[in-house]
Amino acid sequence: MRIRTRGGRRRLLVFVGLGWAFVTGRASKGVAPVKYHLQIAPQPLDSALQEFARQSGVQVVYFSRITHGLRAPALDGYYTLEVAIRALLAQSGLNFRVINAKTVEIKQETHQ
Repeated sequence: MRIRTRGGRRRLLVFVGLGWAFVTGRASKGVAPVKYHLQIAPQPLDSALQEFARQSGVQVVYFSRITHGLRAPALDGYYTLEVAIRALLAQSGLNFRVINAKTVEIKQETHQ
């Protein structure tokens, strides 16, 4: 395909750049975050995180030893990724980091 109009290549590059930003989530301004319909019973945190991953399709990575002996509250409704993870980790002393739209890392809080 050959673009003959002046500035046509520039417009094409801008269009491709905007498309790439949309696909990678970099053009999120004004776009509502994804909400997941979750139904998770109160249970051990390890199991609740696995159930969250199953229902949302989001990969949750963590060392299982950090969840040992901890419990998660019930979730029933529509939640964004961050609100759901915050709710599951409430009172656990654990924190999280969103790596990308489909991956979350659970980690111990670091005190500096």
